[in-house]
Amino acid sequence: MNSGSENPLFMEVVKVCLHSVMFMAIGAFTYVIVVTVNGSPHLRRNVHYLLLLKHCVCLTSFNAAGSVLHCIRALRLSVTRLACWSLFDFQVVMGRGIVFTLTLMCMCTCLSVCSPLHYEGVVRASYRWVMLVMWILALINPLVFTVLACMQKPWDYVIAPDPDCSTALEGDACIISAFLLLIVMVLLIFISYVLICLEGHHAGHFSSSNSKGRCTILIHALQISLHIVPIFIILSRVRLELAEELITFLIFSISQVLSPIIYGMRCKELNREFPRFFPRFCKQRVSLESSMSTEQRGSTGTVSSTMGTVNSSGTSNSIITVHVSDSGTDDKNKHSGEDQQE
Repeated sequence: MNSGSENPLFMEVVKVCLHSVMFMAIGAFTYVIVVTVNGSPHLRRNVHYLLLLKHCVCLTSFNAAGSVLHCIRALRLSVTRLACWSLFDFQVVMGRGIVFTLTLMCMCTCLSVCSPLHYEGVVRASYRWVMLVMWILALINPLVFTVLACMQKPWDYVIAPDPDCSTALEGDACIISAFLLLIVMVLLIFISYVLICLEGHHAGHFSSSNSKGRCTILIHALQISLHIVPIFIILSRVRLELAEELITFLIFSISQVLSPIIYGMRCKELNREFPRFFPRFCKQRVSLESSMSTEQRGSTGTVSSTMGTVNSSGTSNSIITVHVSDSGTDDKNKHSGEDQQE
């Protein structure tokens, strides 16, 4: 991104801090999700969670590479130009992996909603081939243009120190190809959600009473928009003021940390497995939920038992009442008989 700010060093320091914070936060989410999915056979067989694992690993690696890259630029370390090119290429590959896995998760959800009977067979047959194509598409652009840059420049220039830590992916052809690939991914995501909405509306899932389904679609659309729009701004290489560049990068970072939460932590199947692997962290939550459910069951049971007693023992209560009344009558008769004898 071409920064229009007068203090590029400040922006590099901000990017180092944001990438580091995102790396720690997303790394924690990634660790929780990886341990839970790998320890649960039924989750490990679910393609959605396999894609989620790759998505989280790409997010963590992207922010780790970004932290190192911008730290080199901020400190102006003497690193060879080839090392900087390779580090930036790795970050670009991980960034494309983020978008690809996000797109594939949307397409899998669309397929499971629109064609549930054929979903398992299609996914199992094509999963490995799709993964292979995905990584080839992610690697081919940065790899080809970096190799071309190495061939066009003298070897002394390639291995010379570069305090600015430049990149070999600044050419127009590289940027245009990245734009086209991103547009294709955005179209696939948009078509997937349109088909999900049409199928859900046709099946009656998005009725006025089902607010959760509509809310989920809106949350996913907002997160994807916050992730995709800053990428278009970054790729366009427009000159931005310091505040504009900072806001754009902040939105991009927030969308990344929201991704594991929206696509992972909100899943019911994943939430049910967390206490098995992280009992210490889930103990307070589980005890709170169990106490609340116990109180609810106790109050409901008390009302139910009271109502059941009233309903089932109405006859016995009437018998007791009659018995008490008869006893009272007998006492009266006894007293009246004694009075007559006197």
